[in-house]
Amino acid sequence: MKEGGIIRTIYLYLFALVGLIVLVIGVGRLVDLGLKMIIFKNADAGDYGYYERPMPVTFSSEKVQMESLQSCSEQCELTEVQIAAIDQWLVDYQIWQDEQKNVKEVDYVRQNRERQASGAISMIIVGLPLYLYHWVTIKRDRKSKNA
Repeated sequence: MKEGGIIRTIYLYLFALVGLIVLVIGVGRLVDLGLKMIIFKNADAGDYGYYERPMPVTFSSEKVQMESLQSCSEQCELTEVQIAAIDQWLVDYQIWQDEQKNVKEVDYVRQNRERQASGAISMIIVGLPLYLYHWVTIKRDRKSKNA
């Protein structure tokens, strides 16, 4: 067998193996995702607790403080800059509160699962043709050598 034939054979088997590995990992990730969605529904529920938005209650105490400062601005001897900053903070707070009413709740579990599915499907889309092309080429070479 020629040296170029050995290198070509090694190349074909190596990339068929790489394609197969990528394909198996992608299918494995999809199976894992499917099991979590269908059978083990609470398997990853604890992973999503840190995505919660801050509660408006934490800002309501600050709002009360700002309103009390605004009402006692003359007695507290606040400067014009400080009074303007308090007024701006209250305006910004009201804008934030109005925006929070329009914010759509995000389903982080679904979002993460769709991201996982997208990654797994992309691995399958890359791995399957890579494996099939090189494996078909190997079969064709073997057939032509045997003929």
